[in-house]
Amino acid sequence: MKNHYKFWIVFSLIIVFAAGMAGGILLDKYVITKKPEKTRKKRSSVRFPSLDIMAKELNLTSEQQEQIREVFKNNEERFKILRKQIDERFKTIRTQLREEIKSVLNDEQKIKFEAMIEKYVSQKRKEKEERKRHSPKNRKEKER
Repeated sequence: MKNHYKFWIVFSLIIVFAAGMAGGILLDKYVITKKPEKTRKKRSSVRFPSLDIMAKELNLTSEQQEQIREVFKNNEERFKILRKQIDERFKTIRTQLREEIKSVLNDEQKIKFEAMIEKYVSQKRKEKEERKRHSPKNRKEKER
């Protein structure tokens, strides 16, 4: 009979311990440390008005719409040029960074460093391809 009470006491302690652990985990996860949804910043949903929106809200004539379409086209070229310049500048800075780091390393470390960088570049390429495959634009094209 005495063993019967010991069993219930031990069993109760185990249940209380498990409930406390579960409560602590849930409290930590949902109340104490709320994690950001994504580490990547989301783009703002506020965008520059499209030609269609401007045409409706501003009562644009067809001539005005054509002129604004041309303005959009010219600015798109400016953006492409700017993106290309930024990409080239980043590439230059990355190359300088790699060379500066390599100047600190010995020969064995340089080899490992190059392998590490190659692995990183490979992973970035895979992620980029994944994003392209799963982008909303590709989904729409596949649905057609």
